[in-house]
Amino acid sequence: MLLLSTNSLNGYWLHKIFMMAKKAGFFGIDLSMSATEYDTQDAEYIRTLETITGIKVKSITAYERKMTEEIVDQIMKIAISLDVKTVNFYPPHRSDKNKEWFWEHLAWVQKKYPNIKICAINAPPKTILFIISEYGDARPEIIKKITGNTALSISNVDPSSGIDLMKTFTILGNSIQHIYLSDKKEEKEGVFFWNGEMPIESLLIKLKELWYNGTFSISLNPKELLVWDDDKVIRKLQDAQRYFEKYFHV
Repeated sequence: MLLLSTNSLNGYWLHKIFMMAKKAGFFGIDLSMSATEYDTQDAEYIRTLETITGIKVKSITAYERKMTEEIVDQIMKIAISLDVKTVNFYPPHRSDKNKEWFWEHLAWVQKKYPNIKICAINAPPKTILFIISEYGDARPEIIKKITGNTALSISNVDPSSGIDLMKTFTILGNSIQHIYLSDKKEEKEGVFFWNGEMPIESLLIKLKELWYNGTFSISLNPKELLVWDDDKVIRKLQDAQRYFEKYFHV
């Protein structure tokens, strides 16, 4: 299933994002939660949007920074309330005070909610002073062991690190349950699939051959969608869907 990540239209209220997703022909939403955007944490409000538009939240992406065990539990309550079956978590940044929630608590949460896929997202291989990893030991071969489920963020793959997209895909293997679709070019991330340098087509072909049945979400830089022009946003989202449909039926 192809979802629209609310992060792609960051800056709009959720109501407008749901309405634009409906106009563009999407059937599901990947809710990118924010600690400062309180409507992303309001399950009752989101259920109202689902009723109005007929579009369901199918996956949730948790905050990128400053997570705790309590926040994880709160997000899981929202997921249960919305009947969401996939929840994705970024590894903790080195500067975050609390890191145990990822290395210990997520495994416990997965056991508590066996019908929900708790996924660890691959972290960008960034370093401090070219030596210290910004995300600790969050290598693909490590994060796949946290809950047994992972989410592949294409934007977080850096081929210059020695682990390119296809190698990352191979390492994560059948642990992948969600894929954030975007491309990247030099220092620019979140570009359209056909405008960057990553082997998106090869990845989609391989996924199709392997009968991948997880979810995808379009996760683009809002500037790529020309968010100041609603009609152009709709057309560009439909272009992205048509590209995807060459390999998977929406």
